Amino acid sequence: MQLVLEIEAQPATLGVARQGILTSCYRDGTLVVESRDGLKPAHLSLTPADKFPWDQFLPKLLLAWQLGDMEDVPAAFRPQKRLPEFVLEGFGNEPLENQLKILSTLRKQGFFPKLASK
Repeated sequence: MQLVLEIEAQPATLGVARQGILTSCYRDGTLVVESRDGLKPAHLSLTPADKFPWDQFLPKLLLAWQLGDMEDVPAAFRPQKRLPEFVLEGFGNEPLENQLKILSTLRKQGFFPKLASK
């Protein structure tokens, strides 16, 4: 199940709405998206100041975790140990801001690999 996202038009996408999948995440907050729309450039680099569609990505990520289908989950979000059941059950009910905090907390607790420096 590929986690294809709609990236809104912005300077990082050269002003064009794009489709792509998240492939890499870095400690400085940079996200690398591989295009799935056939447009160039094939890879987009989004900084924390850019708009990433977390509201699309996180529900798809949660579904992949629940199904145990990690094939297309970016390495930075593949659990290294079993996620607690209460996280799987309650994550989708939290507001986006809390979901991002939960991800950060889980990473600090070793559930996800440490992010690489760019």
